[in-house]
Amino acid sequence: MVFVLVSAGLVAATRPAIAATLCPRCYGLFGLGGDIYTDRRDTAYRRIVDEAESDIAAFYGDLKTRPRVLICSTAACYRRIGGGSERGKAFGTSALMLAPAGANRTIATHELSHVEFHERLGRTRADVPHWFDEGLAVLVSGDSRYLKPSSEADRCRLPYRKALPIVTEKWAAAVKGGTDQPYRQAACVVSRWASSHGGRTGVLELIATLRAGGTFGEAVDVSG
Repeated sequence: MVFVLVSAGLVAATRPAIAATLCPRCYGLFGLGGDIYTDRRDTAYRRIVDEAESDIAAFYGDLKTRPRVLICSTAACYRRIGGGSERGKAFGTSALMLAPAGANRTIATHELSHVEFHERLGRTRADVPHWFDEGLAVLVSGDSRYLKPSSEADRCRLPYRKALPIVTEKWAAAVKGGTDQPYRQAACVVSRWASSHGGRTGVLELIATLRAGGTFGEAVDVSG
């Protein structure tokens, strides 16, 4: 028992985000039902998650995941649960956190897109590059900062030739410094690929191909 308590204490001290997702109430969060926890009893947060889940289900045809969601209304709360400068953060397929700036339908859908995509990929998740995962999340969430409206034939907010370099860049290096440009590039490349492959049909076929043993490079050609 002592070992368990010490281990739990070490997790809380070194990885508060993990500890907070395991025990939200330990970090002062309240349950809103549906495995949603916030620092403020506001049903608007529940609506945000419901709408985001609806967006994911609309894209994929159904919903395979319902992760635990932690939402903070203040920067102090988000720091307390282990958050940083990001608007939101997903933890595998089990949980995600939203900062005050990310407590909206668009960012919630973006983070839930990661969770749903990873769940559907299963063990093949490691075969998908970060740029595609992020670009898909922007596409599913319809983030107008990085994509034009769906009514536009070409949704890219920059020339395709300027977006394509993201395919060969290391994502961590590309986003270093907090620039949004990599998201704009990734969204452009993924939206162009998706539109030429039937939208969600292409994404579902990609998942099936990878799970059947195919490679990402063979399934996704974005050179054109």
